[in-house]
Amino acid sequence: MNLFTPRFIALLIFILQFNGMSAQELTEFRWKNRVLLIIDTNNNLPVRDLQVNKFVSRNDEMEERDLVLFVCTEKEVLDNNGLKTNINPDKISYGEFQGVILIGKDGGVKLKKKFILEPKEIFDLIDQMPMRRSEMKNR
Repeated sequence: MNLFTPRFIALLIFILQFNGMSAQELTEFRWKNRVLLIIDTNNNLPVRDLQVNKFVSRNDEMEERDLVLFVCTEKEVLDNNGLKTNINPDKISYGEFQGVILIGKDGGVKLKKKFILEPKEIFDLIDQMPMRRSEMKNR
């Protein structure tokens, strides 16, 4: 009996794809959202909370710019509400860096700065990007 029938291969491909979908990746946001990573692998909660709150308090401006925020700790990635996501922190390369990283819709790193960063700096940078200018013109 041959196990590698077309039906078996199709089932195997389906299972592999399904398993891969359970772990959310940052690439899912490419071309849809800009991603703001708050990197705190040292568990500096007061600084991290201050940085997150500065952005969360300006949620409307973040939504207007299709900006999503994630907090990366040593062991997990949290959303802006502090809830654990399915994003694997090992898939995000930041080395020893502690601070804020802005990733554009194209997947490129647009800014990397240490804490504490004012949201206006990020918003101004985004508003200068050609894709954002096009978005503002079309809205």
